[in-house]
Order: sequence, then C-alpha cells, then structure tokens
Amino acid sequence: MPQAIWSGTISFGLVSVPVRLFPATRRKDVRFREIDRQSGQRIHHERVIQAEPRSEAVPPAASEVEPVAQLAAPPRVPASEVVRGFEVAPNRYVTIEREDLAELAPEQTRTIDIEQFVDVTAVDLIYYDRSYYAVPGRDHARPYALLTEAMRETKKVAICWFVLRRKRYLAAVRAEGNLMILTTLFFADEVLPRAELEPRPVAGLTRREREMAGLLVNTLSGPFEPERYPDEYRQRVQALIAGRAETARPASAVAPTGGSAVEELMAALQASVKAARASAKSKPAPAARRKRKTA
Repeated sequence: MPQAIWSGTISFGLVSVPVRLFPATRRKDVRFREIDRQSGQRIHHERVIQAEPRSEAVPPAASEVEPVAQLAAPPRVPASEVVRGFEVAPNRYVTIEREDLAELAPEQTRTIDIEQFVDVTAVDLIYYDRSYYAVPGRDHARPYALLTEAMRETKKVAICWFVLRRKRYLAAVRAEGNLMILTTLFFADEVLPRAELEPRPVAGLTRREREMAGLLVNTLSGPFEPERYPDEYRQRVQALIAGRAETARPASAVAPTGGSAVEELMAALQASVKAARASAKSKPAPAARRKRKTA
C-alpha cells in the first residue's frame, strides 16, 4: 500500500471524519540524465552569477574591452548566499528571505474545512488540478460512508480548504463509488478568460446538418476505457532504451579536463606569439641592416 502524504480530518459543521490522503495519479514520463559524451559522467550544474548580456547592436568601445584576467568563469555562489528575488523592473530585483515567507505561511492544520456544497456540474472541469484519494481512518468508516453516500445521492461536491506542505489549497471533495476524492482547484485568477477566444455562433445550421453530426457522435460513442489510450511515444522511447541496454557503459573514473576560457585564450595567444616569432626569424634582414653589418 502506498504511503499517505497527509492525514487529518474532514470537518463540516460539528462532524469530523478522519482521513488520509494518497496520490491518485503519477507521472510516468521518461526522464534522462545529462552526461558527458566522452567520459559518460553525469554533468553537474553549478550556481554561478549570471553576467548581463551586452547588446550586439552597440559594439563596445576600445576602453571597454575587458582584459584577459576578467574572462574567468563566473564566480560560484554557495547555497547559503542564494535568496529569492522578484524582478520589478529590468535588472532590478526585490529580495525575499526565507524568514519573510515563513511569516506569511499559513498555519499548519490537520483539517479539511468544508465551506459549502455545490452541484457536481457547477465546478467547471478546467478548475480541477491534482487529485488524491481520501481514505477513511481506522474505526471511522461509518461517518465516512455517511458523508460519501450523502454527497453521491444529492450529487454535490464539497468546496474546502486544506494546508499541504506550507501552502493553503482550495479543493473539491466528491464521491466516486464508496470512495471520496479530493482534487485541488485552480484559483479564479489562474484560469485564463476565454471570451476573446470563443468563436461567434454560426447561423444557418440546417436540421439535416445537425442530424448528421448527431449521428456521427452517437456512432463513435462508447464507454470511456482509459487503457485503450496508452502513451505510445513513451512506449517507443522505452523500447529504444531497452534496445540499447547492452551498449551501456560505466562512467570513466577520470573526469575530462576541460580548460577554462582564460586557459584556452592564453594557449591561443602563446601559439600566436610563437608563430609570429618563427615567422620573423625566417624573413631576410632589411638591406640597410645588411650594409651596416658589412661596413
């Protein structure tokens, strides 16, 4: 049995029903690691200060050209020095500390507070986000069954609040069979308006057209069977990985020694100086210099 991510009580009026929440869904996307092509070692991303890009439309002046010493890799930032920042204007940030957010965090509660019951059809499906199974606590099956049956018979869903991982969620609890399902909801200002996208009603649809469209819909109608619609792309990716499993190789014990920008530039400069000196030695001396030597 999976592990519950939350435990508490559903509270409405003077009635409390202990429940535990279990994830109702899980993502099964194929996730890859970034590795070095040569050594096979995993690539580690570091916290570094991001340099502001220079506009390509305005070339830098000669006095603004950075010396070689300033072309080093950007400085690393320890995790203790990383703070949250909100950009209020281009390249201007308001910093927020963890303590600031902690003061604003909702109180940690163990209750699912029902605000009201609404018709099942009153909640647009676009508001539904992530679902959890609300399983009754031990020795509390009777009040749980009573609430479940009441919502099922009245065709109502419960609109409620609850706190999970320092965040307060708006949610809907509905009955599915003998089980209650809690689904977090998007807030009203998180759902984008559709008025500008909705097409205007088309006038002049004939009765014959409507009948044919209805006949086509009825012909393709049937029960919803999710297993009929697998993620074929994920299956193909997994088959590709399985087919190459024998070619898997361990990561090299020695990491590749990639030079920094400064090292690469210095190497190029040294090579250029050496080539220039060799070219100068191979050239014949000027005529005036040869005359002075012979004199």
